[in-house]
Amino acid sequence: MAHDTCDFLVIGSGLAGLSFALHAARIGKVTVLTKAQVVDSNTNWAQGGIAAAVGESDDWSLHEEDTLVAGAGLCDREAVRFLVQRAPQAIEWLRGLGARFDLDGSNALDLGREGGHSRHRIVHHADKTGWEVERAVSEAVRQHDSIQVVENAFVTELHLHDGRCVGASAHIADLGMRTFGARAVMLATGGCG
Repeated sequence: MAHDTCDFLVIGSGLAGLSFALHAARIGKVTVLTKAQVVDSNTNWAQGGIAAAVGESDDWSLHEEDTLVAGAGLCDREAVRFLVQRAPQAIEWLRGLGARFDLDGSNALDLGREGGHSRHRIVHHADKTGWEVERAVSEAVRQHDSIQVVENAFVTELHLHDGRCVGASAHIADLGMRTFGARAVMLATGGCG
């Protein structure tokens, strides 16, 4: 059985997995295993947009307040603050990767307003924002010299050593079984895996 090694093994090719791969590739070799094509993920199905306090009349504290009110006591305040404070930088990171969000007549982001928000803060690409984000991030992954993407790789087993996940076995279409060893393994398989 063929064996590959890398520093970081990522299982899943949605936004979480590919974002991790891009960040991890700064310090090591990354392999991404995906059960279909790299762009075939649930990220593609996200339609509406991404909430981020990027408008002139908005800031993270207003976004935080809206989120906590809409959450009706179910939100973790620290997690909400972490998210809303970093959302504008995440939008800029995605734009830097080439994500083409809708712009208004003055070439500023065309911010939508959705339920639960007191300000226009929804960054979007028509009604297929997830598709556009996945397109931009997957292109950046494919162009990165330190990232290898293995498509049509169905992971069948995780390898454990001393209580740590150190790799996986996968059946790869047209190639058969292959094992992958890594210093760290990121499971980014979403709800359906």
